[in-house]
Amino acid sequence: MAEVLDEKTRIEDLIFIAGHLIEILEQENAALAHNRLEVVDELLDQKIKLSRAYEIRGLGLRNSDCNFDDVDPALIKELKDQSERLQALVEINARELKIGVEVGRRYMDVLAESVKTATPSAGTYSASGTSAFAALGNKAKSPSVAIDKNL
Repeated sequence: MAEVLDEKTRIEDLIFIAGHLIEILEQENAALAHNRLEVVDELLDQKIKLSRAYEIRGLGLRNSDCNFDDVDPALIKELKDQSERLQALVEINARELKIGVEVGRRYMDVLAESVKTATPSAGTYSASGTSAFAALGNKAKSPSVAIDKNL
């Protein structure tokens, strides 16, 4: 049978998980701000696991019949402070991720529009052996495409 954790241990567990989740979110937010998507990718697994653990422990604490009168008020304050810090980081993280998705979407829209408006060349040759495309010089419309590895 599973051991039932006392109130103090439950709060300490949440503080521990929240502390690690705060560290991960701070790293991820910094990576997002500097467009270091490889770092974001590396942190994703840890962020998911810690988020799930925090949610499960939080729900378990909320749904329990615990009496927190015997828990040190400083410990409860530390949990509240960490929860507020965590909430602020989650909001920043959501905003940064939304910006990244929107930038990627706009980039792809511009790229798609550029390809649509490009004038294709038949690649025909003149009697002298020069291509008709080369004769057009700068008048030819062909899109310049560069793919960013981060997309």
